[in-house]
Amino acid sequence: MRSALAVSLVAAAVLSVAGCAEDTVRDVGDTTLEATFRVEDETFKVRVTNPETIEDLVDVWQRVSAATIPNGVLRSGPGEGNHNEPWSWHLDPEDVEMAEVTIEVCSGRPSDVEADLNYWLNDVGRFCPWSAELILLKAL
Repeated sequence: MRSALAVSLVAAAVLSVAGCAEDTVRDVGDTTLEATFRVEDETFKVRVTNPETIEDLVDVWQRVSAATIPNGVLRSGPGEGNHNEPWSWHLDPEDVEMAEVTIEVCSGRPSDVEADLNYWLNDVGRFCPWSAELILLKAL
């Protein structure tokens, strides 16, 4: 279990990395991050509410982690606030994790998921693009 000090430091790092101008630091458990990833010439956005993944994303942003592959359960629709438009799918904000390696079946481009959404949602179930690059991280 992480100490309260560690949680506060992570929350502060998240907010400062994201350029947030809030006067108070929120508890990391109440923080939502939005991460934008580039996969080849396409982008997609992931909202993350899981505190461990939030810490992992900050580490990736600061280039101190090799766990650069977002890996999460696929859900129908562009997500809360339509954050993953123009795609008609999103990753579950509580279930996203950052990985160093994943199985190949869940790797692809955002347009691959969009082109065969029923297959990805019902058969594959997860999206984990190996070539994903974190290009923007912000606190919401």
